[in-house]
Amino acid sequence: MCGGVYEEEFMTLEKLESMLNSHDWFYDMSDDHRYYTRGRAQRNEIEQAIATLTVQGFREEACALYNEAKPDEFFSKE
Repeated sequence: MCGGVYEEEFMTLEKLESMLNSHDWFYDMSDDHRYYTRGRAQRNEIEQAIATLTVQGFREEACALYNEAKPDEFFSKE
């Protein structure tokens, strides 16, 4: 590493589950832009986590966690 203390964090199914359980699924209905911005950032992090887990060979498990945590109004992931 060139002069920095950068270490990429390894994504786990447990971390994804925690992210899903703390996510404000209805952030886009908020009148407060701060909540919308935070919710959108969380959603992007969740999508990135699923993509990372897919590369690691855990797509099926990640999608199952997503589908279990999401409200009924949301589309399922396959």
